[in-house]
Amino acid sequence: MGINSIVIIGAGPSGLYLARELSKFVNVVIFEEDREVGVPPHCTGLVNLDSLRVLGVSPPIISTYRYVRIVDLEGNGLTFDFGRRVIAMVDRPGLEQYLANELGSSSLMLGERVVHVDSSTVKTKSRQLSYELTVIAEGAGGELSRKLIPWTPNYVYGVQTDTRSYSTSNLMPRDDDEIVVVFDKKLSENYFAWIVPIDHNEFRIGIADTSNTWVKFTELLRLVGAEYRKLFGGKIIIGGSPEHVVWRNVAVIGDAAGFVKPMTGGGIIMGMLSARILSESLYETIKAGLSIGDALSIYDMVYRKYIRGKLKALGVASTILHMLLNKSLGESLRLMSGLSIRVDDYDNHVDAILTAALRRPWAFIKAVAAIIQELSETQYPIHKLLRSLIE
Repeated sequence: MGINSIVIIGAGPSGLYLARELSKFVNVVIFEEDREVGVPPHCTGLVNLDSLRVLGVSPPIISTYRYVRIVDLEGNGLTFDFGRRVIAMVDRPGLEQYLANELGSSSLMLGERVVHVDSSTVKTKSRQLSYELTVIAEGAGGELSRKLIPWTPNYVYGVQTDTRSYSTSNLMPRDDDEIVVVFDKKLSENYFAWIVPIDHNEFRIGIADTSNTWVKFTELLRLVGAEYRKLFGGKIIIGGSPEHVVWRNVAVIGDAAGFVKPMTGGGIIMGMLSARILSESLYETIKAGLSIGDALSIYDMVYRKYIRGKLKALGVASTILHMLLNKSLGESLRLMSGLSIRVDDYDNHVDAILTAALRRPWAFIKAVAAIIQELSETQYPIHKLLRSLIE
C-alpha cells in the first residue's frame, strides 16, 4: 500500500480508534472538519468500564457509578445495582485527545472538511485525493455516508449541561455513585431525562425527545432547582440500521452506520467496536495476502450476520418503549417501584429486564398486560415494526 492507502473521515472516538489500530500496519490519513480534537463535546459519556478494558482504551475518567435508578415524576422507581462501580463517565474530549496521542505515524488533518466521497476520490474544500480505502466515521449526521448507503435512522434530539443543584427531591441521585433516569410522559414524551453526579452538588443534567426539547429541558432544570450553563448535545440515533456497511471501497463505522445502543443512544463503545471489527478484518486479510475488497466483504458479513439483527430487535423494542407507551409506562414503574435489582452487565438491557421480572413476577405480568392493552389501542402501525424486524 502507498502513502495514501487509507483515509478516515471524522476524528471522533470511532475514527480515532480505527486510526490507532490501523496505524500499526498501514498508512492512514484522518480528515476532521473541526480545528481541535474533542471539540465541541456531544454526549454524556457513560460507558462500561469493562468494555473499555476489552478495547484496550484508558481515557481520563470523570467519575464512576454503581447504581442506575429509573423513576417517574411521582417518585415511583426501581434501582439496578451493578455490584461495583462498573459505569464510568469518560471525559469525552479527553478520550479523543487520548486516542489522538496514540496515532503513531498516522496523519491527522484538522480543520479540513470533506465535501464529497465516491469510489475513487475524496474531496475537501481545498484538495482532491485518491485512496485505496475510505472509511466514513462522521457521526450521527450522516451527510456523506447516506448518499452512498441510504437508510433512515430514528432520531431524538438531546440537550444537557453541567450545573449545580442543592435539591433533595426524589429526582436527584441519593449518592455520588447513583445515576437517575427519568421516564415520564409529562416531561419527555418519547425518550427520557438523566441526572448524573459529577462532584459535590455538581451534575450533568439532560433530556432528549423528538420535539420541543429546549422547553422540556428548562422544565427539567426548574424541577431540580438548577440553572443551565454551557449547553451541549445534538442528534441521538435510537434505531434503524443500513442493509450494508460497505459500498465499493468505502466502509462506514460508528453512528454513521447505526452502531449505537437503541435503548440509550450510547455510541462510544459500539462505535469503537465497529472500528475494531474493521481493523481486524483488514489486518487478517493483508497478512494473508488478500485484497482490501476481501477485508470489506468480511466486515460487511460480520455486521450482517452478527450485529444487524440485534440492532434491529433492540431498535424495535426501543421504539415501543420510548415512543408508544403512555399510561402503561407509569403503571409499570408503580408496580415495580421499590425494587433493587442486582445485574452484572451495564450493556445488557434485556438481562436487566428479565432479572426484574423474576424478582416480582406478578407485578411484571400486570405491567406487560397494561403495555399490551395500550398497544392494542394505539393507532401506531405495530405490524410495520414487527414486519421490519422479521425482514
